[in-house]
Amino acid sequence: MVLQPEKIKSFGQINKWIKNLPPFVELIIVLIVGFGLFMYSSTRGFFIVTSTFDRSWTYRITSQGDYFIVIYEVIALLMIAWILKVRGWSLKDFNLDFTIRLIWIGLLLMVARNMIGGIAYRLFELANVVDQETVKHVKFTSKGDFTSMALILVINSVYEEVLLVGYLFKRLEKYSPVLVIGCSLLIRISYHTYQGYMMLFSIIPLGLVFGYYYYRYKKLLPLIIAHGMINAFAYISILSQKTTP
Repeated sequence: MVLQPEKIKSFGQINKWIKNLPPFVELIIVLIVGFGLFMYSSTRGFFIVTSTFDRSWTYRITSQGDYFIVIYEVIALLMIAWILKVRGWSLKDFNLDFTIRLIWIGLLLMVARNMIGGIAYRLFELANVVDQETVKHVKFTSKGDFTSMALILVINSVYEEVLLVGYLFKRLEKYSPVLVIGCSLLIRISYHTYQGYMMLFSIIPLGLVFGYYYYRYKKLLPLIIAHGMINAFAYISILSQKTTP
């Protein structure tokens, strides 16, 4: 297919418009494309569920849902990559260097997140703020197949960390690290509210540990690895409950 001159001119105008966007507008576009749908869906689900008397619900993981997320994230990532390339970004800006050592660091980050979350939960439990009913108010079931789960583990881990850490920290590098880590954490929370109140004991430690590590060492791969392992253990836990008589 041969592009018509009018189409080429129109495409060039779009690129020119993208290139001249103010950094703040670029940031808003990336966040809306990247997380707008997930924020809306999660927030809507949270308020609908918590409006019931018992404040409890079951979240069902399905192959169709997983495939939809994967397809959406791939398309959104391609759109964002195009926008950022036009604006002069490159892969080097995301600090995706690879060494074997970074795999072990990813494992340590996962352990650190789990320890902090566990200690926080125990302290709140001792203060009678949470109890076993808090843990049980959300139940997860899975009807997903292995392929959809594997794709989610890979695509979603890359997607979230590239945008919420690699991109966001670079775009806001002139600001206080406390502000940047806080912004990244709030966005994470906004699209995980569907997981209920226990989400706070997993997402907050994850956001803080990942944010501090990246600010300190500027290595993104360990975060992707840790994120993937955390999700993998979550799937294993859900599947083990499914097979328990």
